[in-house]
Amino acid sequence: MSVRIAGVMLAGGQSRRMDRQDKAVLSFGDGRLIDHVHARLARQVDVIALNSNGNPEHFASLHVPVIPDDISGFAGPLAGVLAGMEWAANQPAAFSHIVTVATDTPFFPDDLVYTLRRSIADAPGHIGVASSGDRLHPVFGLWPVLLKTDLRHWLSEEKNRRVIAWIEGHPHRIAEFPIVTPQSGAPFDPFFNINTPQDIVDARQRWINTQ
Repeated sequence: MSVRIAGVMLAGGQSRRMDRQDKAVLSFGDGRLIDHVHARLARQVDVIALNSNGNPEHFASLHVPVIPDDISGFAGPLAGVLAGMEWAANQPAAFSHIVTVATDTPFFPDDLVYTLRRSIADAPGHIGVASSGDRLHPVFGLWPVLLKTDLRHWLSEEKNRRVIAWIEGHPHRIAEFPIVTPQSGAPFDPFFNINTPQDIVDARQRWINTQ
């Protein structure tokens, strides 16, 4: 199987712990959170789409396709993975895989795509999933687009929403990423994600400290 990868940013969450603010458009550094996530992913793949159920005009400056979920109700990140798979399959030059990243995780590794791709190099039909500190980060995955029909069938049952449960039902490889150990300060997980108002404060401070 020839591997051709598109990036998909997942921004379809409900942001319950952020008073339902759209985390993707929160101010961060010299832009918005999503601007930093997009820039980080754009260094790793050539083509990117955004999965969001919000107003597409909010993301016009990114110049990327905005693809909403098409599963009724809130089906969680897997609905975004499915939307990304189907978008990728319908491109003029179809992609074999999508790599997904969460828009509330601005420090994900710069070698994410390379390392995930290497993890499935001898088994391109497998799912590649990121891990750090022995903890899986299932929305940071490399997904074969050929699994889209299987995933749609899985999501047709409302009880099937857990990303890890679906991954565990398929051949997959785990790509382990190191905890970052700076010259000064505490060790830091690059998959730190922003869920609460305090998290965004902490993330902004970390961004300042790395400039």
